[in-house]
Amino acid sequence: MIRERNPVPGMLSTGIHGFLRRGWNMAKKAVRIKYDPFACNVSFRIAQSVGGSWQEPSEGAALLKFTNRPILLSNCIFGIVTIINEKYNSVMDGLEIQFSGPNDDFALLEQVIKKVDDQQNGVGPLSCRLIGTYHTAEDALETIRRDYATIKHEFMPYLPGGDYYEHTSNQIGDQIVRFEDTISDAVPVCVVGNYSVGKSALINSLIGEEILPSQVNPSTAKNVKVVRSSTYSVAVYYPDDNGDLKLHRFGVEPSLGLVAQDSDEHGSEIAAKLNEFIGCVRGDEDKREVEIARAVLDKLNQGKNAELSGEFLGKFGSNVILEMPFADSILEKTDSRIVFFDTPGSDNAEVNQKEHKEALELLLGDQTNALPILVTSRDRAAGDGTEAIMHMLDEHANNFSSPSCLIVISKCDRLAKAQLREPVSALTKNWHGKSIVLFVTPIGALGVRKGEDADWLDESYSEFYEDWKRKQSGAHKVSLPEYNVYPCDRRVSMDELGVSQELYDTGIPSLEYEIQYYVEHYSKYKKCERGRKDLLGALAVAESELAEQKQQCTDKKQEAERRKLETRNALLKELDEIDIFIDPNLASNIATYFEDDLNSYCSKLKDALYEIYDSSDRENLQDFDDAINEHIRHHCQVNLIDKVYLAANGAKAKILASMAGFAEGYARTLQTYVEKNRSHFSEIGRKQLRECLEHNSALPEFTEVKSVLEGIQALFEKFALVGHTWRMITKKEDEARERLVCAKAKAFEQRLRGYDDVFGKNKPGAFFTTVFAKPVDQYAQQLRIWADEYKQYIKDQLDTDSVILSNMEDEIASLDAKVDDLKTRLSKVEDVRTELTSLLDEVAID
Repeated sequence: MIRERNPVPGMLSTGIHGFLRRGWNMAKKAVRIKYDPFACNVSFRIAQSVGGSWQEPSEGAALLKFTNRPILLSNCIFGIVTIINEKYNSVMDGLEIQFSGPNDDFALLEQVIKKVDDQQNGVGPLSCRLIGTYHTAEDALETIRRDYATIKHEFMPYLPGGDYYEHTSNQIGDQIVRFEDTISDAVPVCVVGNYSVGKSALINSLIGEEILPSQVNPSTAKNVKVVRSSTYSVAVYYPDDNGDLKLHRFGVEPSLGLVAQDSDEHGSEIAAKLNEFIGCVRGDEDKREVEIARAVLDKLNQGKNAELSGEFLGKFGSNVILEMPFADSILEKTDSRIVFFDTPGSDNAEVNQKEHKEALELLLGDQTNALPILVTSRDRAAGDGTEAIMHMLDEHANNFSSPSCLIVISKCDRLAKAQLREPVSALTKNWHGKSIVLFVTPIGALGVRKGEDADWLDESYSEFYEDWKRKQSGAHKVSLPEYNVYPCDRRVSMDELGVSQELYDTGIPSLEYEIQYYVEHYSKYKKCERGRKDLLGALAVAESELAEQKQQCTDKKQEAERRKLETRNALLKELDEIDIFIDPNLASNIATYFEDDLNSYCSKLKDALYEIYDSSDRENLQDFDDAINEHIRHHCQVNLIDKVYLAANGAKAKILASMAGFAEGYARTLQTYVEKNRSHFSEIGRKQLRECLEHNSALPEFTEVKSVLEGIQALFEKFALVGHTWRMITKKEDEARERLVCAKAKAFEQRLRGYDDVFGKNKPGAFFTTVFAKPVDQYAQQLRIWADEYKQYIKDQLDTDSVILSNMEDEIASLDAKVDDLKTRLSKVEDVRTELTSLLDEVAID
């Protein structure tokens, strides 16, 4: 830290010659001032030599009182340079102030340095050098407006009236549109103060007309917005049928009074009533526009307290908008559109101030680029009422262009010179560092501008003006600008203002100059700062909206996947519960068709066995039995099995026809399943499933299943063979033949037909098993394989991501489109964002 030096007298105690010798041997010191006009803040760096290292001022340094708060450098520059000269200019080579800030502030710095240096309060000479600057407000505004046009064009659908504004989020559009209010050519001037301090009279003097009611007693009950314009108009708020305040605009015409605009039927009714109350009769051309507007304001201020019209007048809102020319005012020359806000007094104990205070706070809260003017009188410049207003203004400091408030002491026509010379209270003068305090007599200025023999709408104005004129013509004449307090010693002469001595003495032209100075030097800087903030804020909102929509999209997609999985599982569960139906009694049912064939075959079985017996070789008993059994099997295969199974309308045909019917029924069930759940399938899914059903709708191609009678083993016990052998040996061949054939016929028929076992359980015969049961089982097995493959094919389709819907696809597609849209739009303005981010930064000078 660089510590401040001791005062020079302390140094002189060591001897002036020794000090001078040491001083000559020390290099020139330096102080760096950086002033950001957009943020209205200043910072300092100290160096023991011009080329040395830079350090912060030491703790408790006097310069620190200007830092860490918004200031106007022009108001503080004299005090800053004085401190630098006294505290740091301690060597004979002097001190260089290196300045980084606007060129006009550097020019002012040069003037102040010359003045301070001429006072010779420092050891060495003071000099200054510009090392950095900022874009001018005009250049920055031009860039910001160009960037705004780009952003507005790119985000047109998000602006009011656009598709995205109406149907999605309106935050982006609202943030962008806010920019238009911020950098409009309108410059709000908020005139605030206690009741009956002359706020309305002050505004009247600034615009050159007795437009605002102003009396000895408090007369302002509304917030009146006075806008510089080429014509007169009045706008008021009045409740509609739902009780909501609606704005109604009226033209002001001498022969008609108030005339509703924009085909406003309700407004026409309001205008007719107001014209009646103010006595404005159609065709009465004696009333000027200013008289009509003034009379309307008078009535509105009466509100519910009006004798005959209180119920009607009490419903009007707190804000009134008045547009009118500013006659003979310096402010008429500025390029910007000045807007005055006249506000009710905030400390009148005779009325309920709650509504007034709320309206005032709302008014101040709505500003983005306003100049605050605190109006007070000499006897009320200090006190709780004034401090309360100062506190309210501090709370809304971010809504003002200037961090410093103009303080106007009004009604100075009542003050003697001695009273004018009395110091302004420290609280008022040192508010926000150093405040500009101006002394004015508004009624005097208004009278001068109206001219001799002018008609006054307010008789009290005329009386005050005549008293002021008499005072000014005698020994007590005062020129109020002589008593103004300018922290930077920045004064403007009568010749520079181009006004008469009489008007100059009222102090109003000096106030007009300060307002104009503010417009040119600070309002535009604030517009740049707020305008850039609004645009970057709009892009930040768009980024936030993009992030939010991305997250929404991610969440929706996760939810969609969960729903799709839930739907898929439910569909698969339902599908798994669908099985192909195969009649378990199919074999028995078909067998009934062929019972006659079995009976017919069995009735001829003995004759067939006689033939087989007679044709067989009976030498070897064992071989004989095997041979006869094989002959019996073959005979049965040909004459019963094949005949029943392979016939045109035989068992096989009936089995296949039934299997085809089962397959068709299964296919229809699956088609019904798909159709029933079609709402869960996407268009792609429906197409794939339709193709799947069409592909599998053909009946299964069965591989042939043969009906073959298995080999017949012994048809009776061996003792029967022994009996046969014995009879053959005993030459009882006929008996042997008869008994063997009968035994085998009986046994084989039983084998074919089936029988009940010892437990009473029916054992199906070979005919049923061979011709019906086994073929049915084998064909059913093929059919089930076909059905499983059919079902699996559908399952495979259900496992495809694009098949099942979540019922969120449209919502997700919409979010995806918004995300892509915002991404694209933001990418197209990335260069704009980069430009805006650095636009208000310091620009180094080589």
